[in-house]
Amino acid sequence: MRGATELAVFPGEMRLNSQGYCEILERCFVRFNNSAYHGFGKLVQDNAPAHKSAYTTAKLESWEVQIVDWPPESPDLNPIELVWGTMKTFLRRRQAQIKNVAQLRDAVFAFWKTLTPEVCARYIKGIPKRMEKVIEQNGRNIKE
Repeated sequence: MRGATELAVFPGEMRLNSQGYCEILERCFVRFNNSAYHGFGKLVQDNAPAHKSAYTTAKLESWEVQIVDWPPESPDLNPIELVWGTMKTFLRRRQAQIKNVAQLRDAVFAFWKTLTPEVCARYIKGIPKRMEKVIEQNGRNIKE
């Protein structure tokens, strides 16, 4: 486990299409994958249209990115969804100090720095237990 990739921040009014998604992947994931995993890392993505388009699929193939097949509607099993939840809590605790977009951006980057390899490993290692809970719930979302 090598930790988190570079954080990609884009304007709030930007609509993420396949081309924009691939630009982010190339800048953040592909470089990280090549440097940290020598090109052998795997990409977990949900089934958003920008992730599944022909354009994105072709780009991922050209970069020889290994994709982890992910079931639709499974946020409880997606480590990044756990990260987003933790980040929201982090930001809520700092809500009084965040007065503008620049301060929000700084707070998000401060949170991202907390995602050490050890923290990322904990998110990943917790997935099997979460799978058991999803099975117990007959596939429904779990509450934690």
